[in-house]
Amino acid sequence: MRAVMIAVLLLALAFVLPSGAAQAQSVSGTEAQTLRDEIRRLNERLDKLQGPSEPQTVPTPAPAPVAPAPAPDPAPALTQPAPSSVSPAVPAGVVTAQVPPATGEREIKLERDHPFEIVGLPKPEVAGFRIGGFFVGSVNFNNRLQLNPEFAGNAPASSRPGETDFRFDQFTIGVYKSFAPWLSAGASIEVERHGHVHSHGFDPAFGCPGTALCIEQFGSEPIETEVSLHRFYITGIVPLGNGVALSFGRFDTPYGYERHDAPLNLTATISEVQRYGQPQSMTGFTAAYQFTPWLDAMAWIVNRWENETTEDTLEDNNRDKSFGGRIGFTPLQGNQLLNFGIGGWWGPEQDDDTTNKRWIATVDVAYTPIPRLFLTGEFVFGREAGVSFRRVGIPIPGDAANDRRVSWYGLYALAHYDVFPWLGVGFRYGIFNDTDGARTGVSQTLQSFTLAPIVHLSRLIPDLRPVGVTYARSRHPLDWVDIRLEYRVNLSNRNVFSNSAPAVPITQADKTSQQVTLQFVVNF
Repeated sequence: MRAVMIAVLLLALAFVLPSGAAQAQSVSGTEAQTLRDEIRRLNERLDKLQGPSEPQTVPTPAPAPVAPAPAPDPAPALTQPAPSSVSPAVPAGVVTAQVPPATGEREIKLERDHPFEIVGLPKPEVAGFRIGGFFVGSVNFNNRLQLNPEFAGNAPASSRPGETDFRFDQFTIGVYKSFAPWLSAGASIEVERHGHVHSHGFDPAFGCPGTALCIEQFGSEPIETEVSLHRFYITGIVPLGNGVALSFGRFDTPYGYERHDAPLNLTATISEVQRYGQPQSMTGFTAAYQFTPWLDAMAWIVNRWENETTEDTLEDNNRDKSFGGRIGFTPLQGNQLLNFGIGGWWGPEQDDDTTNKRWIATVDVAYTPIPRLFLTGEFVFGREAGVSFRRVGIPIPGDAANDRRVSWYGLYALAHYDVFPWLGVGFRYGIFNDTDGARTGVSQTLQSFTLAPIVHLSRLIPDLRPVGVTYARSRHPLDWVDIRLEYRVNLSNRNVFSNSAPAVPITQADKTSQQVTLQFVVNF
């Protein structure tokens, strides 16, 4: 080894000396002696640094077998993915002793935790606070939009009917810090640009509350850019039993796998259950406890039911609070992961009304039978008392409701398979039965079929580790950069899809619509 290093130095000098000679025409004897002394000093330094060239192996008795520790429970929080590589296997009874690096030397880290490190930049941190977030852009096409009467909120409009639209959809940035193993905090701001539509009952003479002809028409809602306080939390672990996690903040509701933000889903759009059937966010206090590795529970008291369909604020709309919880079970852990949960929500959700309650019951399941396959689904059933709304006009006529007891139910099921490490394919089926028309504005059964291939573009970068968290209750890691191509077909048993222009009476509509979304997601 020593001879090889000396040969390399001499070879380098052989290239350097002629170049220097070409520039200076000659080298004096003093300079030559200086070079010889430098080679001698390098040779002596190599003698001091030289250690054993191969690891030394010392045979030892095989250790007694130790039971593996239980895998961490993936719910209710996101989990750390399994390492991308492991050390080579070592024969039983043999321990390898690597020579430690000399003083002043350090091990070279080939993999990078953050894309900034690939180009030689440091991780984004300020005063010990970690900075992170994401941004989302998309290309969209819709052939028809959904009729959603204004009293039930709105329907998404990613583009005008029959047109292709480029969008910058969402940008979120936040700061996070762990002050101690028992205390952490974080907050984020969201800038979101979105298009929503809803319909209005129209009659020049009497209007839809009257007895004359009622016809629906789309409103002229512009595309809006909203800046909001997105998520925040301060969490402390109380040393009782296994540790009680108490948090105050604004959170995603922990039902099922789907979340409000695009980077946390394996599809570009959300299901009908997530949009119409349950709250997406909540603001208040939560408490979580891990009884055993296979049993966890979470409960909360919050302001209100927050959902993007009705664009409610995070402040309460009456004098009462809403309550909820979820109990999670994880009977299978490790390479195979099985988690299912039972949850619910109860509280008054109508403005200035604490008498009538809204409640839901949910059941969700997530299963990873093999590392490349992820299966998940959720069922929700809900009811509410004291609901009133106007009658609905052509082409979806329906009677008005006055102090009515309403109900709804729905489910979604998703399967995602990684064909290659950088390419995955997902399929989702969704159904939502709005029995009384209180959630979508129309008494109908909505269905959707969604096909969503995903290219994990950042996995093509050598030595770049994943983000470090997974999709909720799965082993599938989030990636730094994803490109998703989604094709979705929506169906209803009523004529609720139309391509009419705003402020034009809708006399005809269809029972199906199609949409295509090319979505770009970047985490940082």
